[in-house]
Amino acid sequence: MKILKHYSDDFKREVVRHYLSSDDSMKTTAVKFNLAVPASVHQWVRKFETEFKTPVMDKSSEKPKSPIPDTPEGMARRIKVLEEALERERLNTLAANKIIEIAERDLKISIRKKSGAKQSKK
Repeated sequence: MKILKHYSDDFKREVVRHYLSSDDSMKTTAVKFNLAVPASVHQWVRKFETEFKTPVMDKSSEKPKSPIPDTPEGMARRIKVLEEALERERLNTLAANKIIEIAERDLKISIRKKSGAKQSKK
């Protein structure tokens, strides 16, 4: 027989804060905090999401935004993370444009949409 545990709201908020600010899955978070029911993480995130001013997101598609840091060190760390993400996206865009350029040149096909081009309806 499994004994159900009751957790304080402060503890629940701590679990939610950890989940939203880490790369851990809900299951990993549940194990880290020794939760009796791993699904509790999902319920608590939904319950406290407005306190963290972040929508509940599926971590498999994109990492949720962590709450706004309230210390200068936290803000500096967040700025660094955002700058790194911006640089990755800039490099991805450059790579994609180069691939399109090479494909258009070597395969002699038009890939980019021309401005003012009409699209056919299917």
